[in-house]
Amino acid sequence: MSGRRTVITAEWLSPVGGSERVVEHLAEAFPEARVFSPVVFAAGAPGIDATRVSAAFRRPERLMQHRQVAAAMNVAAWPVFARTLDRSADLVVASHHLASHWTAVWSDVPHVSYVHTPARYAWFPEVDDRASRGPARAVAAHVRRMDRRAARRVASYAANSAATRDRIREVWDREATVIHPPVDLARFAGLEARGGEPFLLGLSRFIPYKRLDFVIDVADAAGLPLVLVGGGPLEAELRARAERARVPVTFRTGLSDAEVAQLLADATALVYPALEDFGLVPVEAMAAGTPVLALDAAGTAETVVHGVTGALLPDTSDPAAWAECVRTVTGLSAADCRAQADRFSPASFRAAVHAWVDEVV
Repeated sequence: MSGRRTVITAEWLSPVGGSERVVEHLAEAFPEARVFSPVVFAAGAPGIDATRVSAAFRRPERLMQHRQVAAAMNVAAWPVFARTLDRSADLVVASHHLASHWTAVWSDVPHVSYVHTPARYAWFPEVDDRASRGPARAVAAHVRRMDRRAARRVASYAANSAATRDRIREVWDREATVIHPPVDLARFAGLEARGGEPFLLGLSRFIPYKRLDFVIDVADAAGLPLVLVGGGPLEAELRARAERARVPVTFRTGLSDAEVAQLLADATALVYPALEDFGLVPVEAMAAGTPVLALDAAGTAETVVHGVTGALLPDTSDPAAWAECVRTVTGLSAADCRAQADRFSPASFRAAVHAWVDEVV
């Protein structure tokens, strides 16, 4: 890779979120690469040296806390940035879930795109209906139009799971190499549960498709306390629902990575009902030695081993069925959970990314 002027692109950089962590690992895989994002949130990406990062918008920070605004900034920034690439880069590696591979539309520099998902609200409204009405419908139409244009010019795609590979084939008519995202296993090395009372854990952004309302119902059905970790627009709604639960529900926001890791290790089980393209959090739970309850679909079906590292369930229609599985996973081996998580190491990810890129350029 030495001597190649590489640029990594990402929709936004913030200290939380699975796709943001992947950008950090891409920056490790290409240590001489510059990183461009239209929006860099207040805390940026802690794992990337700030001198490597360029942003179109850094202020005002309060606006950047709203991802709808960040999405609009993306639409405005990519055409301008893309036109600088032909004189400043030999390769673009896009970390894509909304717009970052669009630079291929305006640039002749070879592009490869690591896809977390084609934008759900644009391509799969049955899964994410945020663009079902109002101005968002026009945004979704623009996303589809730009994705189609970019898909004709991107040299090669990689997908974070087989489920995402199938979606890329369906909506863009392109094939993709499956490269599972890495987990920072060092965060969980030597971590042990501190004991104490059993509790269930929900960990994600507080947004609709993560189904934290259902996690509360599962805890209620299991008769176990629940800790919800994260933050987002549904916090008030979730707190109101938690007040009606028969079990204690504790909300934890603004935690450090170390605090989150310890909670994952301490939990009886992670309850994760979201339909995920990959799902980094369940792998992190297994790295902490904790079993996972998840959907037998898409990404989690590729990472959680039923009866060995957790339980896979067919749907979210019956909280009692999930609660019954809590009782069955408590005896599973923490060592088996960790061994499964070891398959998703940063070293394996870097090797796979280098092999993928070297086939193209």
